[in-house]
This record gives sequence, C-alpha cells and structure tokens, in this order.
Amino acid sequence: MVRAVAHILTQRSRNLRLIAHTRRMLLLMLPLGALTGWIMTLAVKGAVVVGEHLVGLLAPSHLILALPVLGLTMATLMLARSGVGEVSLADDLHMSHEDPYVAFPLKASLVKAAACAVTVLFGGSTGLEGPGKWLGAALGLQLHRTVKQLSAKVRVFRHLLTSARTMVACGASGALAAVFRAPLSGALYAAEHEGHLKAASLIGPLVAAAGGYLVCAAIMGPTPLLKLAHPYELRWTEIVYALPLGLACGLAATGFRVLQAGLRKRLSRLDLHWRGLLGALGLVLLLLPGHFLFHDLPITLGGGVELVNHVLAAPPPGWEALLFFALKVFATALTLACGGVGGTWLPSVAMGATLGASLGAWWMPDQSGLLALLGATALTGALHRSLLVPVVFLAETTAQAGLVVPALVATTVAWLVVREGE
Repeated sequence: MVRAVAHILTQRSRNLRLIAHTRRMLLLMLPLGALTGWIMTLAVKGAVVVGEHLVGLLAPSHLILALPVLGLTMATLMLARSGVGEVSLADDLHMSHEDPYVAFPLKASLVKAAACAVTVLFGGSTGLEGPGKWLGAALGLQLHRTVKQLSAKVRVFRHLLTSARTMVACGASGALAAVFRAPLSGALYAAEHEGHLKAASLIGPLVAAAGGYLVCAAIMGPTPLLKLAHPYELRWTEIVYALPLGLACGLAATGFRVLQAGLRKRLSRLDLHWRGLLGALGLVLLLLPGHFLFHDLPITLGGGVELVNHVLAAPPPGWEALLFFALKVFATALTLACGGVGGTWLPSVAMGATLGASLGAWWMPDQSGLLALLGATALTGALHRSLLVPVVFLAETTAQAGLVVPALVATTVAWLVVREGE
C-alpha cells in the first residue's frame, strides 16, 4: 500500500514537472525566440537593402571608400561617450555563466548592439551574429526579470520561473537561428560554453531557435544561407584532402589570433575614438582591391556571406582566393583590435572558405567549391574551439548532409592544431 501511494505521488510529481516544462516552452521560450528571430530577420533584410543602396549610391563616385571611417568612428564614439567603453562579446558570454545580470544589463547591451550594427553596416569586417547575441541575451534577461517580479505578486507566474542563464541562451538562440537561417546551429552556438554542451542546457535554446527560424522562414523563405552552384558528390579523395586542409586552417586560425592580439596591444595605447579612426583608415586601404579590381565585391565589408557565395558560384583562381583570404584576415583582425564590435563566426566562415578555395584551385580544380566549404568549417571550428557546431552549421546552411563526413575530418585536425599549439 505504501509503495503504491509512493508510486502514485512520484508519477504525479513527474507529470507536474512535465506540465511546468511545457508551459515554460510555450509561454516563454517559443515567443522569446520568435521575437528575437523577427528582430534579427528584419535586421538582416535591412542590412542587405542598405548595403545595396550604399553601393549603388556611393560606388560610382568612390565615396564608398569612406564607409569604414564613418562606421568605426561612429561605433567607437558611441561606446566611449556612453561610458560602456571597449567591449568583448566573448568576455560577456563568459561572464554570463557567473552572473547574467552583470553581463547583459539592458542599456549597455542596447549600446553594444547598436555599435555592432554600425560597425557591420558601415565598413567593419564583423558579422550580424554579434548584435543578435547581445540583443537576444538582453531581451531574454529582461523577460526573466519581468517574470520574476510578477511571480512575487501573482502566484500563477511562479510556474514560469526558470534560470536567468536559460533565458539568456534562449534569447540568443532565436536571434542566431534567424541570422544563420539554421535552427540547430543557432541553438548549439547559443548553448555551447568553451566547447562544452550539456543536454539539459539545450532544452530552452532548441525551442527558442525553432521559433526564431519559423519567423525567419516565413519572411525570407527557407533558402539556405550558403548557395551551392551544384550538389557535391562525396568521394574518398575529399577525405584525403581534408587532412592537409585542416592543418592549414588550424595554422591560419592561430595566425589570426596572433595578429589580432598584436594589433590590439599596439592600438590599446590610444584612446578608443582615436583607435577607431586609425583602424578605419587601415580598413580603407584594405577596401581598395575589392572596389577597383573586383567590381565592389564586399571582401572586407560585413560578415562575408556574399564573399562566400561568390567563391562558391564562380570559383576564383588560387592567387585570387588567397588575396581574398589575406584581405579578410587583416580586415577582421583590425576591426576588432581598433574597437569595432561584432560577431566573428561569419567572418571566420569567409576566411576559411577563401583559404579552402585557394587550395582547392590547386589541388582539386574541378571541385574547388567543396574545399571552400570544408575550409569554412575547419577554420571556424579552430577559431571558436568547437568541433560539433561548425559541422552542423555546414550541413544546415548548405542542405548537404554528405559534406559532414570530410568536414568532421578537417575540423578535427584544425581543432587539434590550435589546441596543441596553446
């Protein structure tokens, strides 16, 4: 009799917990993901429209070369005058695992997101996933604060309480799912911390990412982020070439970190706004080849999705792809070192794709686009110390599940190169 009662109580407790989880997913996480996904979908569409308008308006008179001066000067002045100062998304995300309320206060997060947007739109080499993560995390935290305050007054809101860390990850995952047009990648990237993922920490981000992606697909359609000219067939040769490609990407990721750290150390002696102006002048020089030689191809502007799609649609000669790689590396390192703000995921995808395309042009001229995709995954994994997320990102953003096999090899090698070199 006692056992039967205990079993009934245990089962009832489980059912109540399941109802509570379902209630939080439907009333908190899914709407939060849809909201942040909607905001970032509009931001992505707006960035495309603004970018095309600026190129059409400013390119004929060469005034487009002044964009980095405008963008980085505005971004660094915004950070300096607001009192926020120099910021780092990686530092904020690390801090959020200790105290989300310290890491993502609303006012400072809005300033950071605005500085990100200005950097990306006007000449900086960073990605929109940066403002998406900051804004999504800040909105998730505000929703947590609101529910917590209401729960003290209205009993029904107590059933919606969850951790602040979970709501931060949910807000970020909805935004990232829209920027990447990939729900699983958005959830994994938001939930991963220093290369580690826990199953329990994925529940909320997965639901929020589903909401963010549904809104994005409804507005922009289900088109993958990376557009392939033709599907690639998996062969044994790709596995063989994935090994040296991973080695090259690991060395490139290490070199990028050294370059960024060196530039940051030298520029840190200057005030933030002067640093932004000096870095902007450097970006103007890096913008010249794309403007004069490649018909305003956005090599150094923004995250680099257009550059990757250009490389996939019309594989360039090896020297040209290597030039793209060098320009993107220096532009991204300089943007971040001089006080610019934004995400590094999409720029690392562009850097890896151009490096892979340059090697593919020499090793596999008939399949250079394939090595471009593998390079994008390998360098991103090495730079962000992640094995799983870049491979999932590749499968989702290309709709080519077969690419996972050589991508796993290339990414693992690149990751090991970086880890053993530390």
